[in-house]
Amino acid sequence: MESDVSDAQDRPATAPAVRVADSDREAVAELLRAAVTEGRLDLAELDERLSAAYAAKTRADLEPLTADLPAPDPAGPAPDAPPLELRTKSGTLKREGYWLVPERISTECTSGTIKLDFTEAECPYREVAIDAYAKSGSVVLVVPHGWWVNLDNATATSGTIANKLKGPPDPGAPVLRVSGQVTSGDIKARHPRRGFWAWLLRRPA
Repeated sequence: MESDVSDAQDRPATAPAVRVADSDREAVAELLRAAVTEGRLDLAELDERLSAAYAAKTRADLEPLTADLPAPDPAGPAPDAPPLELRTKSGTLKREGYWLVPERISTECTSGTIKLDFTEAECPYREVAIDAYAKSGSVVLVVPHGWWVNLDNATATSGTIANKLKGPPDPGAPVLRVSGQVTSGDIKARHPRRGFWAWLLRRPA
């Protein structure tokens, strides 16, 4: 009997399950949305894991939901970029390749072309405000698949405003909100022309 009592005293007590807060659930949800943007999870998996995350009571409930995903970058978020202003009267201005997207972009095109190619850009923001003015020129926005461009606040006198993006936006992907005016030119949003069919074949059914 004494031996049984001694053994019970030597065994460590089981630690109580740690309850999670709303901030813990939301942090996991952000990691899951980022994983969809990176192509690590599909939308069905996202829905399933988000439901489990918001229903979680303890850390043990949350841990399996991100166990197969990489940890957040310890370097932290990308540094803020200053606002970008592009103006041309008759020439062509481009932002392409790698560049850091600021939270606000202003473009003014008299008769030339301004092209913003976000395909390889780094965007630390969920929403980017773009002021676009095209008198008789063109403002072209090229965005990766999954991004979205909102042109609801852009108006045209006799020019063209065209959104040629395909498919629904990915959860958590950047949204470009465009406001401005077209006199006789055009504002156009489209995906990259190359690699579309390869991307289409890779999309989950």
